[in-house]
Formats: sequence, C-alpha cells, structure tokens
Amino acid sequence: MKKLAKLWLSGLMLLAAAASWADDFSDGVELYEKKDYAGALKLFTKAAEKGNTDAQFNLGLMYVNGEGVARDYDQALEWYEKSADKGNARAQLNYGRMFAKGLGVKQDYSEARYWYRKSADQGYPDAQYSLGIMYFTGIGVRQDFEEARTWFQKAAMKGNASSQHYLGLIYFRGNGMQQDDVEALKWFILAGDYKDAVEYREYAESRMSKDQVAQARKLAGDWQPN
Repeated sequence: MKKLAKLWLSGLMLLAAAASWADDFSDGVELYEKKDYAGALKLFTKAAEKGNTDAQFNLGLMYVNGEGVARDYDQALEWYEKSADKGNARAQLNYGRMFAKGLGVKQDYSEARYWYRKSADQGYPDAQYSLGIMYFTGIGVRQDFEEARTWFQKAAMKGNASSQHYLGLIYFRGNGMQQDDVEALKWFILAGDYKDAVEYREYAESRMSKDQVAQARKLAGDWQPN
C-alpha cells in the first residue's frame, strides 16, 4: 500500500509540474500577443527551463529578434539547440537557418542542411521548402533540380505558396525534366500572390492556347492540399 501511495503521490506531482509548465507557456503566449515582450520572455524562460520545447523555440526567436531583450544570437542558438535536440520541427528549421546565415556561428551549409532535413522529415513544409531552395540554387549543395522538385512537391501539397511558385518555375523552365506549361500555370495559380507568381502567370498564359489555360485553371480549381 505504501508503495502504491508513493506512486500515486509521484503521479500527482508530475501532473502539478505539467500544469505549471502549461500555465507558464500559455500565459507567456498571451503576454506576447499583447506585446508585453519582457513579461513573455520571463514566463517562456520558466517554461523552457522545465523542458517545454515550444517555449525554448519562442525564446530563440525572441533573442534573434531582440524582443523584450537585447538581440543575442548566442542565447538564440542555445535555446534553438535545446528544442531542436528534442525534436521540435520549428526549432530544427530555425537552428539550421542560423548556420545557413552565419548568425552567431560560422556559416555552415552542411549543418544547415542536416537540421533542415531533420525538420523536413517530420513533414514541416517550411523546412521542405528550404531544402528545395538549397538544391534549386546549388547553394551549399550540388545543384539538383530533381531533388529540389521532390521537396517543393512535398511542401506544395501542403499548401506552401513559396514551394508552389518554385514548383511552377521548374515546370515552366523544364529544369531537369520535360517542360510543361499547363502544370506550371497550375502551380503559379495556386501560389496566389507569392512574389513573382502573378508575373509568371501572365507570362505563361501569353504563350499558351486558350484550351491550355482553361485546363490549367481547372486543375488548380480541382486541387486539394494533403
């Protein structure tokens, strides 16, 4: 009975700790939304020190942006790493971006790609897009349009507009594959107002027949994200 009582008491203590963790984090989010960055930073720090990976990620972001605290890339790296090591996909992406941009650390595209891939393998579309960009541009890796298309496709199917635009660009130019105006226009349409998508839509339509344009528009209209 004593053993069971100890286990029961231990369970209550864990629940109490989890509730405190959740309260610190949720209260921090509320303060952040009210632009009380100093207050949010304090609560996120409390939650982060208890192991809340979202709080750790938020701290990294606040130190990068200098919100409620002086900008500090070393602190950002520390919190991103803690969160990324525990599998937080957003932290993995942002930790990789620190290496890609050389923020607080020596620029290292290999390390950036490693963390992008960790995040992308969890299905995080922004990380899939970032990997696609690396292979599309050949920055930090050997240029590989097929690999770029693979990652853009994964993110585009989740509704990521930037990936939809670049996927359209690959079809439009025929990079590493057969050129296809209809498929290109479909993705340009789905990309909406993303950067050059409008301009490329107009350019693509100018060299396509009415039937091709109608086909692309129908494909875009019928498309459903995963």
